[in-house]
Amino acid sequence: MYHNLEQLFYRRDLDQCIIEGEQYLLSHPQDEEVLFLMAVAYHDIVYYEGHEAVYDAIRDYVIPYLRRILQVNPNHQKALYNILDYPLGNEYALMQIARSKKHITQENKAEFISYAERMLEDPDYTGYGYDFLVKIYESLEENKALLNSLEAGIYYFQKAHANNREIRDKNTSLFWMKKIYLLDRTKMVSGEELTNLIEKEHSTFVTHNEYDLINLADIAFENNAPDLSLKMMMKAIKGENSAVHIHEKLAEWHQRFAELIRNGYNNPEVFYYQLIIERNYPEFLNIATEFYYHHALEVISSHPELFSGYHFAGTFLYENERYAEAIPLLDKAVQLSSNATAWRRRADSEYLLNRMVLSEVPVFSDYPADIYNEGVLLNECIEALEDENDKQKWHNVGRTVYEQAHEAFGKYFEEGKFESDYYNDLHTRAMCCNNLAIKYSLLGDYQAAVEIASEGLRYSEFMELHLTLIDALVNGGNYERAEKALSNYFNLYGESEDYFYKSLYNKALQVQIHELLGVDDVDKEAEELLTYIYQHTTENPEIDDYDYRDLEAAKNKLEGILFHHLDRQDLHVRKTHYEGMAERFPQEANPQYALMQIYNEEEHYGQVALTAKRYLENKKEFLLDAFDKAKTIYMIVKSDFLQGNYDEAVSIFSEYDAECNEVMDPEDYVLWLSYGVRVYEKLNSKDKTLSLAERFNTIYNAEEWGYDDLVESVELAKAVVLYQAGNLKDAHAILDQVRSVADYDPIADEYKASWKKPGLFSKFGF
Repeated sequence: MYHNLEQLFYRRDLDQCIIEGEQYLLSHPQDEEVLFLMAVAYHDIVYYEGHEAVYDAIRDYVIPYLRRILQVNPNHQKALYNILDYPLGNEYALMQIARSKKHITQENKAEFISYAERMLEDPDYTGYGYDFLVKIYESLEENKALLNSLEAGIYYFQKAHANNREIRDKNTSLFWMKKIYLLDRTKMVSGEELTNLIEKEHSTFVTHNEYDLINLADIAFENNAPDLSLKMMMKAIKGENSAVHIHEKLAEWHQRFAELIRNGYNNPEVFYYQLIIERNYPEFLNIATEFYYHHALEVISSHPELFSGYHFAGTFLYENERYAEAIPLLDKAVQLSSNATAWRRRADSEYLLNRMVLSEVPVFSDYPADIYNEGVLLNECIEALEDENDKQKWHNVGRTVYEQAHEAFGKYFEEGKFESDYYNDLHTRAMCCNNLAIKYSLLGDYQAAVEIASEGLRYSEFMELHLTLIDALVNGGNYERAEKALSNYFNLYGESEDYFYKSLYNKALQVQIHELLGVDDVDKEAEELLTYIYQHTTENPEIDDYDYRDLEAAKNKLEGILFHHLDRQDLHVRKTHYEGMAERFPQEANPQYALMQIYNEEEHYGQVALTAKRYLENKKEFLLDAFDKAKTIYMIVKSDFLQGNYDEAVSIFSEYDAECNEVMDPEDYVLWLSYGVRVYEKLNSKDKTLSLAERFNTIYNAEEWGYDDLVESVELAKAVVLYQAGNLKDAHAILDQVRSVADYDPIADEYKASWKKPGLFSKFGF
């Protein structure tokens, strides 16, 4: 019966679900599952009618049904949780719209408090129990009981999560902030006592709400504790700070500190706060964007021992590409503070000015997440570089930065170093492991990459970390463990529509691993998956570019596996396979690319040109490999030449020559040039033929290659255009050179015999 009711519920046929559930309960009044389902159904059926309708449903149906469960089973934790969560959540929602209606009152509070206290006895629900007690006393405005519950909850979270700093800090901070607000609002302690409490306990406070920190600063300011206010605002500036009202508050505190300074306040940290606000929010201070630079210079002059002046003055110069001026200031900032941001800007300035990579990285004093963020920014700079040698040097530097962040995270979590910070969480620690593992892989240390990626998965579960681990295992040759890691990945993400194309890629990778492990019939496995992907591509022509990259990478792996298998077969088998694929999936590029090469082997040049053009049409431009494109263009020019389509060949050659020169290695480019020489020769274009021939010979001489058939074909083309232009002597000189080499082309003899000097009357047309 429950299954049928559940199906009605999930189909949102709530009226029928309630009717049948009520009828069933007449004969089965203690069925806990159905009682719970009725409570939820009565809530959901009025959910969209507004909070007051929900209030009535909770009062008349939800609470009574949950009470019936608890009469049968007093420790039914789902019922205990929901008999508190539904009414307290509804009360809060009503309060937000200025409707004061209470489910929990002075008359019934003992009942609901007993539910919360019952939850305290179950280790899995103790935290919820304290949370509900706090919410009950907040609702009832019983401040002493609320304070006691807050302090009991703080004590519990500190003990229960003593070995997990992130969970401990986040849970205790929620209760601690409520406690501070309560003490401030009710004046249960003096202002001095409250300020001393904040000073003593704020080091473990974390929040993603900057307003909490601003409020703490306000409390301290009201109680004449500006140093504590500054500490809170220095924490506030590290937050997300995306809301305009937060920007306004940060600017307001800038003005407060300015007034304090005028009155003799001299905490050196205040200049950092002022300068960062001037840099980031000049519009809220009504100052020019470069104001902070001039202020920073004043700070350097008046306080040369402070990091902040050098850091911000150097930052201004760096961001305005005045690198030579920025370097000494940023150098001084790093000497005074070992700040990761100042160092990165200094290192980037050195490279942009002198193309020098600073290989020595100082030991940073920053929070681990700040060091990690600088590693991310550094990596963005690396990705923009074109020089591969410099990239490699920078990757080594980036590895060192991530290693420092990784070590700092260890000190934060295992050694209790640093004050607590909301953004230094386990997920960021896991992301640091991921990026460090990627660096190790890029530098060829796959075992280190595996170890650090595996460590990251202990801190946080996210897809990219699995992929980094899998790649490191595959690249390190640990295929059996890679297979297990892939199976784990599929268990977590394989059925998710959000990761459909990433999973297709990993299925292709799994087939590749099977090949490396020597599994039987891998070619059939590859063909089956490839056919599925081709069919999916046919049926879904609007796949976005991001997903298509994963799809293309999957195809490439499978196509490569099939190529290796088919390459051992005779030409007819290969041709039959690819022609079949091309016929079934005419929109696919790879079958055309393979057929282009097969037809070239068969010397069916008309088919070569046709399939080459289809390949270029089918291949998405943003995925077209530069060398594959150049090779395909070469095949078209070659085929057109061999078919006598000289005008078309010249048109394509002239359009793509510069591109091929850039992409091709010298060995390939001279082949390309040889066809250019011969095509222009067929069109009797002397200047172009000789010009290309000279470029051809320049490459041969530079590479110190000997005379071969390719050189011979170019020399004969030169001879032809010279002869056609009437330069008979030069033409015969080339023929003599060609004929002096063993096994020369017999056509040289034909040319030698037939090329005669024109007679006297030949110019008159006789």
